[in-house]
Amino acid sequence: MRAHRDRDTDREAAAVQRQALRRPAQDPRDARMLGLQESAGNDAVAESLRRSGHPGAQPGATVQRAPKRGHEESTGNEIDPEAVSMIAQPLGHEDTYKGGKGRKLPKDQKEAACWEWAVRAASEGSGISHGDCWEYLTSMGEPATLGQIAPAVRQDLDRLRSDITAAGMAFDPFKLDEKHDEGAILPLMHRAVQGFVRSNGLEVSAGNPAGWIVCNYKMTGKLAVPDHFWIELPDPNTGKRVVLQTVPDIDYIEAGGQDLRWHEKDSVKERQSEHEVHQRIEVPVTALKGRHTQIINGILETGRRTRAKAGRS
Repeated sequence: MRAHRDRDTDREAAAVQRQALRRPAQDPRDARMLGLQESAGNDAVAESLRRSGHPGAQPGATVQRAPKRGHEESTGNEIDPEAVSMIAQPLGHEDTYKGGKGRKLPKDQKEAACWEWAVRAASEGSGISHGDCWEYLTSMGEPATLGQIAPAVRQDLDRLRSDITAAGMAFDPFKLDEKHDEGAILPLMHRAVQGFVRSNGLEVSAGNPAGWIVCNYKMTGKLAVPDHFWIELPDPNTGKRVVLQTVPDIDYIEAGGQDLRWHEKDSVKERQSEHEVHQRIEVPVTALKGRHTQIINGILETGRRTRAKAGRS
């Protein structure tokens, strides 16, 4: 492992050199960019990346490369509907992150980021990481973990990378101040998020999904930055969805209603100050990982104890 800040510095220098060798000088106002990297001096973007667990968001942070392929067996629709119902019910909810109320589920890796929970169940993960995926798509290099993903998924990522470059949206240190073009970015972001989900061994559902991997990215005047990932499951009683999410700041999985999401306009009061303009992308999946199922179904036992305790009072 090595300092990610040093690695980014090396890559930015290489990008500058490639720019000088391959491209004539251009007016930055004429170009567009799929901005999936942090911009120097932009505190809001850096905070978004830090909260999403981007490995380059912290100065001097190290990057842990996943040693395995990352296609753990998924579990079909084995999540118990009763467990989802318990998440939706106020009984058993407690204070959680920044004013939320929900259940606290166990988290194998205490500092696991939101994306690690969404696609790896916050366990000892494998497959391509969030940082590696977007570094590759934005022409920042070719991480070794690309070799761990299924060939068909790699082919799709290769095509997407070519399309991003052809659209003039690859990372370019000369163009950090360009205008954000949401109409051009959104279709590519949909493909990028879906490719990232698939690269970690999850299968996209054509209908009747077991749940959804959801991505939120911030729309600013400059960049489209992946800000948060979480899981949503259908409540069998109401047809609404429950949310399961985490961030590196907490040592549990937060599970409850959709008001847990601080970036929504109807979020809890303590999160209103953080509300900005976001774009939501969701990927329906046929199944979650086995560890997802174990963690979610595990609340059945704790939920029964909560009900029994309430009945005695």
